[in-house]
Amino acid sequence: MSQNVILGIHSDVLGGTGYIEGHAWITVTRNGITRYFGLWPDRNPAIPDNGPGWDIRQGVEREKKPKASRYYKLSIEQEKILDRLLRRNVTWSPIHNCSSWAHEIIRKVVHEDVDADDYLWFVETPRELGRNIVLLEAKDPTSRYRPKDLSAQDQQ
Repeated sequence: MSQNVILGIHSDVLGGTGYIEGHAWITVTRNGITRYFGLWPDRNPAIPDNGPGWDIRQGVEREKKPKASRYYKLSIEQEKILDRLLRRNVTWSPIHNCSSWAHEIIRKVVHEDVDADDYLWFVETPRELGRNIVLLEAKDPTSRYRPKDLSAQDQQ
């Protein structure tokens, strides 16, 4: 396990777009090397199909430019939780999409609710995730170099 792990959550839209527009993803930076993870459906023609039930893709978002980002410093225990979650067999669906998956990762690892609920608390969207990242950042700004440290919460 690494001593310097930063978890990021990102959205490439902020609002005013349709329900199906945009994308959300996470990044994991370990000792200065960043890896990108997103949830993608197999039927997306721009993304290689990696088999049934395993829709976490790595590296697809490398060239994407987020409009909203938030960063967290992880403890060793939180890093273990994150690594377990990234090895899970996860399937994309309209109600378990990129934004709901990214939201779930943050909630389970650092216990912060970066809300992505958009339509009647039923559909989570990148635009709502982006809007809520901006709200959290306005109150408590973070960056990859100054992440929020919630690592003490893994003691609870």
